Amino acid sequence: MRLLEEVIEIVHGERAAARRTTTAGDFFFQGHFPGQPIVPAVILVEMVAQVGGIAIAARPDGVTAPTVHLRVAALGPFKFPAAASAGVTLEARAHVAGRLGGLYKIEGTVTADGVLIAAGSVTLADV
Repeated sequence: MRLLEEVIEIVHGERAAARRTTTAGDFFFQGHFPGQPIVPAVILVEMVAQVGGIAIAARPDGVTAPTVHLRVAALGPFKFPAAASAGVTLEARAHVAGRLGGLYKIEGTVTADGVLIAAGSVTLADV
């Protein structure tokens, strides 16, 4: 599932940022929660993972690189200081905090219309 709609920044191997505007019809609002839908925390974590993957896979202009296949290998601590509902713009930002072999530690945040709603880390593995 691709959660990101628009990539707004890429710095090769370092960081990336992307956006998504939520709508009432988004699949993740179904049943979460009836009458008061909010974006599930797992969707916010996945957004950080996806934008982190973009940062890892980005290559300098003109360089052809092999396809990168990434999966989530570990989750670090995440905090969710606020919630988001339909009709907001989610902006995910991530940077590559470290690398060991085929493992990449990603640290990132998600904001909803500029308000911090998630912050944490995820480890991605190149499989």
